[in-house]
This record gives sequence, structure tokens and C-alpha cells, in this order.
Amino acid sequence: MLGWVQAMGMASSLGGLVPASAAFRAGMSWPSAAPDFEVFLKGDEAPSPVTVHAAGEATLGFSGVGRLVALLAEALVDLGTWVDVAALGPGVGLYLVLPDPEARGFTTGKDPSEEDPDDARERIARLVDRLVKGTWQALGWPAWKGLVRAFPTGNVAFAQALAAAGEDLRASKAERALVCAVDSFLSPETLTLLHQQQRLKTPGRPTGLMAGEAAVALLLTREETAESAMAVVRVAQGRDAAPLDGEQPPDGQELARQVLAALGPLGQDASAPLMVSDHDGQYARAFEWGMLQVRLRETDARFEQGAVWMPAKSFGHTGVASGAVATAMVFRGLARGYAPTSSVLVLSSAEAGERAVIHLTAPGRSNPRLRRP
Repeated sequence: MLGWVQAMGMASSLGGLVPASAAFRAGMSWPSAAPDFEVFLKGDEAPSPVTVHAAGEATLGFSGVGRLVALLAEALVDLGTWVDVAALGPGVGLYLVLPDPEARGFTTGKDPSEEDPDDARERIARLVDRLVKGTWQALGWPAWKGLVRAFPTGNVAFAQALAAAGEDLRASKAERALVCAVDSFLSPETLTLLHQQQRLKTPGRPTGLMAGEAAVALLLTREETAESAMAVVRVAQGRDAAPLDGEQPPDGQELARQVLAALGPLGQDASAPLMVSDHDGQYARAFEWGMLQVRLRETDARFEQGAVWMPAKSFGHTGVASGAVATAMVFRGLARGYAPTSSVLVLSSAEAGERAVIHLTAPGRSNPRLRRP
């Protein structure tokens, strides 16, 4: 057991954790046209809008680092409705999941013309410094005094942060862990990059992703408390030789291996777990997801009966925050009792090939509807 989730907060196109979870459960979304980005389709004389999932007033007028600060501040305020975040002492570790600014087309400097270092570690360190200081200042909180660790490895970054936080809790390097994930794909620079890479869903490309943005803040504890509704059982990680943007899409074998590793032995009377996927409409992810189903069903026929959630339908593509968004939906589903089973797997595939699966559960609870006869 890596730890217990005491509370969560969120900022997204559907609002904070509670309204966003309710909207997701109802299959709702709140897409809008990108305010500063359009595309020209072949043969058209006028540009066409691109649909995105924006966080509304939370990010209105912000870009680059400022947009990430605005999102993270909203998520921490939402978390503050459950716990006193401002009072967390230096014994609490901060585990930041965030994008490489170069991959989003912005720099960490206050002057947009200021270039970032070529070394990715230096860029991330600068972003961490500005993000933490800017967010805590925006909220009027005392400067953060505790441990800070950064995780920028694509869609699997949140799983890596959870695993690291759990290890630090077990080793008593931290009393509690504040795991925060934030990402945005809505700036014109990022949308331009996605369009150039032929990854963006447009009126002329139906198989692309819809850009989104989100931030999630999670408080992880070493031991179960009265507020704990979910436990992080295990994080399994691996690497696929085929990147998602390669000539041949991944065949699902590595992701299936990590699913089985995270789940552990499936008891004779157990039902298939709920699987929450980061599939977002891109062809390579769809291919991997389809192959994964084949491989898992060959392993155990019960996987054919398992339920599936895909948060990107409601929130769009949220990058490094995607695993955190999925975990937030699971947290409310388990807490409110509408998750179809108490055993849940959050699946993440990074563009470069990393794969991760998080096993979440609500111990002592089960849903008899999914038990095998």
C-alpha cells in the first residue's frame, strides 16, 4: 500500500472536484471555440474554429506560466474546502507534475523573449520555482518550506509522482504528501504545435485530440484516516519500444503487462476492475487501447465484462495532468458509491514510450452488482 488519499481538489473546464465529477458521471462536457486560434481548411476562404475544453474564468487572460499558476491556485483552493492547505508544515512533501515548457511553446521567463536553457532539467527547475512561488503568493500563503520534487514525464508523470510520494512516506522522508498536477494545451503556441504535428482534432481531422487544461491537488497520508475514501495500492511502470508518434503504433503488450502487474492476482470470485484510460481520440492511442483489450481478454475472459471510463470525453486532452484527472474521478466515484467496482486501474501512456498503471481501491467496500455468480 503506497498511501491513503485524504482529500482532493480540482480545476477544470467543468469546475472543481464536486461539480466536475457530477458532470462527468452524467456524460457532460463544456467545450468552446479556442479564442485565439483558428485553422484554414483546404478550399475554404475563411478560417474554421477549433474546439477546446477551457477552464473558463480561472484562466481567462493568462498564458504560459501564469496560466499554470491560475489553474493550480484554483485546485488548491478547492482542496482547501476539505483540509487547511495553508497550514501544511515543512514536514509535508510537495510533488509537482508539470509539463516541459518547451513542449508547450512557452518560456519560464517573465519576458516572453527570454530564452530557456537547452537542458530540460534546468527548464523544469525554473518552472518549478516560478510555479510554486507564484501560486503561493497568489493565494496569500506563506512561502512553501518543505520538500519539492518535480515530475515532467508526459502522461505517466502523475503515476511516477504517486509512486515517489508513497516511497517517501514509507521511508519517513515526509509526514504527508501534497501531489499536484497541472497542464494546459490552450495557448495559441501549444495549439499551433499540435496542429503542425497533426495531433489536433479539427473540422478537417476527426481523429485528433481536443485540447484541454486542468489542475489536481491530492493529499496523501501514510495511514488511513476517517476522511480516507481511497487507497493507492500499487503503481506499475514500464516502457514500450514503440513511441506513440512512431511509424507503427504500440501493440498493447507493454501496457497489458503493466495492467496485470498493478492489479496483482485476480481472485476466483473477483470481478474485472474498472479501467480508466487516457485514450483521447488519437489514432495511435486507439490502436493501443484496442490491442490491450484483446490481450487482456486472452489472459482472463472476465476483462470483457469490465467497465471503462475515459475522462478525455469530458475534459479533453490534459497531458501530464490526465492521470490526476482520472484519479479525481475515481476518488469521487468510490467516495459516493457509484463506481461499478471497488478495484480501479488508471492507465497512462506517454508519447515517448513510458507506460504506467495505478491501482486504486476502497478497501472493505465492494459492489455486488459486478460479482460473478
